[in-house]
Amino acid sequence: MPQSMFVNRKFELDFLKQRYESSRAELIVVYGRRRVGKTRLLQEFVKDKKHLYLIADVSENILDSFSRVVSKQYRFVKFDSWDDFFEFLSSIDERIIVVLDEFQYLYKVDKAFPTILQRWWETLRHSKIMLVLCGSIISTIYKISLGYGSALYGRKTAEIEVKPLKFNEIKEFFPGYSARELVEVYAVLGGVPRYLEEFENADIANIKNKILNRTSFLYNEPMNLLFEEFKDYSRYFAILNAIAEGATKFGEVSNKSRVPQNKLSKYLMTLERIGIIRRIIPVTEKKSRRAIYKISDNFYRFWFKYVYPNKSFLEMGEVDYVMDIIKDSFNAFVGEAFEDIAAEFLSSEIKCPVGKWWYKDIEIDLVGLGEDTYFFEVKWKDLSHSEAMKVLRRLEKKAEEVGVGGEKKYGIIARRVEEKEKLARLGYLTYDLDGIILEECIRTF
Repeated sequence: MPQSMFVNRKFELDFLKQRYESSRAELIVVYGRRRVGKTRLLQEFVKDKKHLYLIADVSENILDSFSRVVSKQYRFVKFDSWDDFFEFLSSIDERIIVVLDEFQYLYKVDKAFPTILQRWWETLRHSKIMLVLCGSIISTIYKISLGYGSALYGRKTAEIEVKPLKFNEIKEFFPGYSARELVEVYAVLGGVPRYLEEFENADIANIKNKILNRTSFLYNEPMNLLFEEFKDYSRYFAILNAIAEGATKFGEVSNKSRVPQNKLSKYLMTLERIGIIRRIIPVTEKKSRRAIYKISDNFYRFWFKYVYPNKSFLEMGEVDYVMDIIKDSFNAFVGEAFEDIAAEFLSSEIKCPVGKWWYKDIEIDLVGLGEDTYFFEVKWKDLSHSEAMKVLRRLEKKAEEVGVGGEKKYGIIARRVEEKEKLARLGYLTYDLDGIILEECIRTF
């Protein structure tokens, strides 16, 4: 299998390089959801440096596997215990990177592993080692290394979460895609590199062949990941399905998922921590009882909207029928992802917090809170000048309900806007898809 494509990750590489060039021992936790590119990142980082790359699994004889890898680079060794392993590491008198990839499996095999590492770190911290613990099952990693009271809390020298790529970072995967096609593929797959590698071109047949096909890697991906991440995955599954079907408020999610309200908070917080859902409150409020929940991971959102509800048809080979369902509502589906893209862009453009605002039946897509207050509507459609003006006039009316100070500025972000210059002369901020892509390219350059 060819090595996966390596895109961006400058921040992460610079962080690791800085730690490598320090004069002290380092114990670093690198974590993030599956398929996000952690292993590829670390492979890129260590490729020109002295290193041991050890991949953990759930086998009882994992130390035999580690012994073989170490013996190839150093003298013959055989580790009969974790004490043997860490004693060997403490004997290395040179700057070396030791990566324990999928280290959460070591905890599954031996619950004492974090405590043993904790004890040995008192010795290793006087060495020249850079020990990198890389893991994917975030609930387990939090228990053993990130959470307060965990064995490694206060011992690790740094931690970094490898997150999915942002919209402006996926262009390198699809150099031949148009701006519209980039938005559509991002709406379906999000920024997980392994998913992006599945799409070969801009043809909508990618959805049919790479997601709806029962033999495809992506067909059961969210279900498989939830099953691996959680012991009681059925409740997490029910919560995500409830949100996908339109239950966004706390009570609605509880009723639809049948998870009692006194237990629901724990599940929602966990799903938010691993980046699958997001809790949203009006941007003008610091605390609010008007919070809503949405699936923030684009591929999970696509899967729960189109794949899971139509599993019976797909299992019977009725793929074309499901494709028709997707085509009928695809623009609306992409529009929701476009709002997130617009928020990301606008936040970079105006250099202030940006978010949604609503009160009762009044809703504004994006409000930016800086020295001035910015109000924006986001439309995944092509707008004529007159259509844009109607949207902006309605926006001005709605903005009267928002209690903020400073000068108010209004704008629109759409797939395409005609006569942007005329709107600019009237004092409106106007961006369309080509403008967003151009601005992001300039900013990246």
